[in-house]
Amino acid sequence: MTTMRMIPSLDELEDGSARLVMGLLLERMAEQACGNTWRNIRDDLKQIQRVQLSGPNGKLWQVTEPREGARKRLKDLRIKAPPILLKLA
Repeated sequence: MTTMRMIPSLDELEDGSARLVMGLLLERMAEQACGNTWRNIRDDLKQIQRVQLSGPNGKLWQVTEPREGARKRLKDLRIKAPPILLKLA
């Protein structure tokens, strides 16, 4: 098993080219984990949407139920699906 030291945040990288390289590295790691292209991975995951519902009693932030393709990608990437209910205000 290999380990990798992650940097705290892409925002902390001062050099724009370093951010680009880090983004490409993350895309490549996702491709390797899923066995598919970044375009297909992105298309599956972008189906997960956050919605804000407003009413007289307040606001609610909810996440759409991931479809089969998105669930598979999350599993391949070892990422937990987001909770359906994010916040009540």
